[in-house]
Formats: sequence, C-alpha cells, structure tokens
Amino acid sequence: MSDATTDVLFLGVDGGGTSTVALLGLADGTVAGRGQAGPSNAKAVGTAAARTALEEAIAGAFAAAGLWPRAVAVACLGVAGFDRPEDKALLGEWSVAGNWADRLVLVNDGDLVVAAGTPEGWGVGVISGTGSIAVSRASDGRKSRAGGWGVTFGDEGSAYAVAVAALRLIARRIDGRDPAPAGPDALTESICKALKIDGPGKIVSAVYAPGVDRTRIAGLVPAVMEAAAKDPTLIDLLIRPAARDLGETAAAAARSLGWHSGPLPIGLAGGFLVATPSLADALMADLGARGYEPTPTLVHEPAEGGLNLARRAHAGEAIG
Repeated sequence: MSDATTDVLFLGVDGGGTSTVALLGLADGTVAGRGQAGPSNAKAVGTAAARTALEEAIAGAFAAAGLWPRAVAVACLGVAGFDRPEDKALLGEWSVAGNWADRLVLVNDGDLVVAAGTPEGWGVGVISGTGSIAVSRASDGRKSRAGGWGVTFGDEGSAYAVAVAALRLIARRIDGRDPAPAGPDALTESICKALKIDGPGKIVSAVYAPGVDRTRIAGLVPAVMEAAAKDPTLIDLLIRPAARDLGETAAAAARSLGWHSGPLPIGLAGGFLVATPSLADALMADLGARGYEPTPTLVHEPAEGGLNLARRAHAGEAIG
C-alpha cells in the first residue's frame, strides 16, 4: 500500500456559490482525503469568507487523510468568481501564505467539469447550481466559455434563475397577469411552506428579509420541484426554459471552438443540474435540436477534475 506520508500529493479544489470541496490525491489516482467548507465565490461572499472556506476545505482534506497540512506538488483550483488577473493574483498570494502548493494551477470551475466528465478531457462542461456557466476545451488545448456573468445579468438556467422565475410566476398569478390553476396552486403552497409563511401575502417580507441572499433564494428550487411533481405544467413553465438557456450557453461555448454540430462529450455538474433529471433530459433534447449528439456524464465531484488537471500539470502538460 502507498504511504501517503511520503507520496507526491496533489490538491483539486472546487469552489462555488454554495460550498467548497478540496480533494487530496496521490499520484496513482487515489483520493486520500476530502474536505468541505462553505461557499468561496468571492463575488457572492467576499474575499475574506472565500479565503476562510478555501483554507477550511484544504485543512479538512488533510485531516481526513490523517496528515499534517503541507505544500502539495501541484494544486489545481477552480473557484467561481476568480476570473480576472487580479483575482488569480490574490489566490496566488493566499497559496504562498498558506503553503498550499509548490505549483498552483488556476482554472475556471467549469474546466474541472470538462476534466472530470469527458472521456478524453475535451468537450463541454455545463454547471448549473446557484449560478451557471459553460466551458469548452478542444483536444489541442484551446478553451472557451459562455455564461457565468453572475446574478445581476447572467446565471441563466441556474437554481437561482429558476427560483426567481417561480416567484415571478406566483406574483403574476396573484395579480391576475397569468391564469391561476383551476385547483390548488401547488407552486404557491410549496414556496410558502419553504419560506415558513402562512400565505402568499407574506412572500415579499420573507424574500426581502435581512440575510436572504441569492443562495437562500436558490435554495427554494427543491420546493419548486416538489410542486412540479404535483403539477407537471411547471416543467414546461420553469424547467424547459431553464434547459433552453443552458443549451444556448453550452452551444455558444462549443461553437466558439468550431463545433457547430455532431458528437459532443459533455459533463454536467452543479447541485441543481445533477439532482434534477428533468432538467438534464431537457438540456440533452435541446442540444439535439441544435444539431449536436451529446454524450453526457454526470459529475458529482468536480474537484476530481482538479486532481486530474493537477496530475497532468505535474506530468508536464500545459494546463490553464
């Protein structure tokens, strides 16, 4: 058995708007430890909270492996909200201060999905969790992306976007701008239950209460899906439009690398997309209608892609 105390070590870190996961891996592909912490998307939680989450997740991975923290050979970080050069410089400073790695590889969080969810390491990765983005990578290393513009003017097809669409639908029904269901309104009942209020008249106070952020709003999606199980028309009203948005984003990322149709390896990640088969199925149907032949892989642990990229970088492959 390999001795993790002397082995070459690698880190793969997936940081998002809901949680941060760090995997400590060995050269043979073994995952030695896993650590998890809160969100590390600095655009959502701020740099101080992001740094704390990254440090806690990395420390947790070493603790799970029964090892004292030390610099690994290569750490690959895919952290949402750290796309600009100054953001990456800040991650580099944190790595030096925390002695995270001898070499740091910084990629988009979507790159982790491509690395973990496509057989040959090329194709498209789509993330739909609190936010959304699509990233593409060609076999020659060229990369592109679409989406990922954040909550104010992007994140189409995300859990946040669907939850907001559901709240808008409830408001429109109450106003009479959209027809209400003939029977009980499963969506309104489910959302009120999730918000712990006794009627739709209190939705405004609940949604705009202090401390209710985009993560809390995105967290209403299970209530939306609970309602959809009772009222399948909500799939057409809320889920299929989200799938079209994700399909449009994925196709844009593919087209930018010259893939206009045909076979398309695609990794699917993010808590919303992975946990919602109707969304994933509708996304595949949308891509099919656009002329693609998608072969999807659900990526439950994008940080595994970080480990793959860290090992490839250590072997001399150009990453990032």
